[in-house]
Amino acid sequence: MSSEVVRAHSAATETAQALAELKPLLSDIEPVIILFFCSSNHDGVRIQTELKALAPSAQVVGCTTAGEFTDLAMSQDGVSMLALSRAKVLRCASTLAEFDKGESVETAMHGAATRIATSLGVDLRELNPEQWVGIVLNEGLHGHEEDVALTLTHVAPFLSFVGGSAGDNFKLQECTLFCEGKKSTNGSVLVLLELAVPHVIVKTSSFEPTQTSVRIGRVKHRIVYEIDGQPALVRYAELVGAKPEELGPAIFMGAPLGLMIDGEPWVRSPIAPMPDGGLMFGCRILEGSELYLLRSTDLIRDTREALASGAKKLGREPSVGLLFNCAHRCMEMQVKQLDGQFQGAISAFPVVGFHSYGESYLAQLNNTLVALLFG
Repeated sequence: MSSEVVRAHSAATETAQALAELKPLLSDIEPVIILFFCSSNHDGVRIQTELKALAPSAQVVGCTTAGEFTDLAMSQDGVSMLALSRAKVLRCASTLAEFDKGESVETAMHGAATRIATSLGVDLRELNPEQWVGIVLNEGLHGHEEDVALTLTHVAPFLSFVGGSAGDNFKLQECTLFCEGKKSTNGSVLVLLELAVPHVIVKTSSFEPTQTSVRIGRVKHRIVYEIDGQPALVRYAELVGAKPEELGPAIFMGAPLGLMIDGEPWVRSPIAPMPDGGLMFGCRILEGSELYLLRSTDLIRDTREALASGAKKLGREPSVGLLFNCAHRCMEMQVKQLDGQFQGAISAFPVVGFHSYGESYLAQLNNTLVALLFG
């Protein structure tokens, strides 16, 4: 009897060795889709090509990461892989939208959505969201994620798209996507799945609001220049009890801002102070927004409880979960030496995922874990 799900990991730093470990695990499955997540030090095109050769009828997509994991193993220079058979995914299609070929993000994403719809013979606006779900892998450095998310709400307003932004092992130089036999360092991979099983989406950020709220003033793209009518760096430093020159990752990691929706924070993380006095965030913030200063809760407890709650909502033990975990959470885990505890927190059922430069679910998110659980 063939396998319905294969989740696998290789800690090998050489691509040939990683493939030698991963490819035999696909011998007992007829995959409809294979997703892989690899260190930017790996040859992702080779991984995609050799996996596709093993499963010519499957969609094979992937991206580079800030770390990759399953419920059984974690690495910073390896490869994680998920293969799903027709017992989980009835059919799917994938395509690459490239944003450096002269088209706007909106135009390129509309073209990608049209190709997906044509391939599957469906109207994206009429699909049942209980049976269909999308995955989006974004490139993690050019800052197009908000435009991608907005376009998806237009072309498929009733469907959920979850995913993460590719990383590059914290080098902040080049993040890469792999799809259709090609690679892109400025684009998005769009995948649409018709599922044979129920699914649940989980989101947890491990933060709670303080009593302190702020009003966002002047903004340019992801750079905030004014908070509460004051220069952004000055006001944020005042909020966290630091001097502007002291601001950096150690402070940002524990004190982001959050947009509160139904009592739940949607995190907006500061990334870096800018020479012109602005404060860069990991996603765009609208001028006039009211945000709350957030404080950390227990990342391990929150992760365990969120996945358990998702499994309960699913009504059965998930066969596998696809996880997109923020690189900021990865940094917190490293600083606090929580890697082993995180491994335990995600081990109630099989999972595959990667540490991402941003998370996608309804919008662009920061400092969040987003999971797609399959029945």
